[in-house]
Amino acid sequence: MRSILFAVLLILWGGISPGQAQELRLITSPWPPAASLGANGEPVGLGVSIVEALKEHLGVNTPIEVLPWARGYRLAKANPNIMLFTGGMTQERIDMGFSFIGPAIMWTHVLMAAPGRDLDVQDLADAKRQNLVVAGVRDSWQLNLMAEAGLTTVETADHQTGARMLLAKRVDLWITSKLQASVVLDGIGISASAVTPVYTIRRSPSYLMISNGTDPELISKWRQAYELMASNGVLQKTAQDWSARLGIPLIHDADAGFAASDSAAASKKASGPS
Repeated sequence: MRSILFAVLLILWGGISPGQAQELRLITSPWPPAASLGANGEPVGLGVSIVEALKEHLGVNTPIEVLPWARGYRLAKANPNIMLFTGGMTQERIDMGFSFIGPAIMWTHVLMAAPGRDLDVQDLADAKRQNLVVAGVRDSWQLNLMAEAGLTTVETADHQTGARMLLAKRVDLWITSKLQASVVLDGIGISASAVTPVYTIRRSPSYLMISNGTDPELISKWRQAYELMASNGVLQKTAQDWSARLGIPLIHDADAGFAASDSAAASKKASGPS
């Protein structure tokens, strides 16, 4: 009772404001090029740039934390006032009460094979018949989809580990995205041509996810800021900046988020989680 009274008095005396008391905790995970740790340990990435622009617009100083996806997801499932980015809008997450802002980034999800592997995969059932083993990030919908299809899976903490396991031929396939694979491989000093896409699973948008129990007014504040930046050219400028950084032409489309420009027309027809 005393602690509650003390918190109320702090607000009344100006020690903290109601807005500060309900600000979002900002969590992302190593998921290049959406997010990763820079050379000095700072968060960097396309998704990070989106959230940093939102922070600047809203006057928010909360730091962005980079945590493994499984840990960040557990925190967001158990606590209000957490933004986790970026993630797919699955029915399970909708049922858990997550709110979604975006779409932020459009991904083309693929199964990659190592050099010298002449694999013919027509669908996931075909991969199962061949007893192929797939590496993917722990607690991601991608790896869960592989398990649901009956494939043998290997959980990894991040995509870099999955890429290394594939190249070492410890697994047959690595589930990732085309945009992501080139960045991950570059980060470990490997050419993007070192892996081969053997089956495209789906194209799907990802979002800024806000946990259940968060004040709807706070969610609305962030959503309105995102919609404003999508309409006033800020996100289009971000696309230009990251096109130069990645060497991949990107656009920002209101219906798809950030996507490779050569697939913009198809992106509007895409659906599914990310």
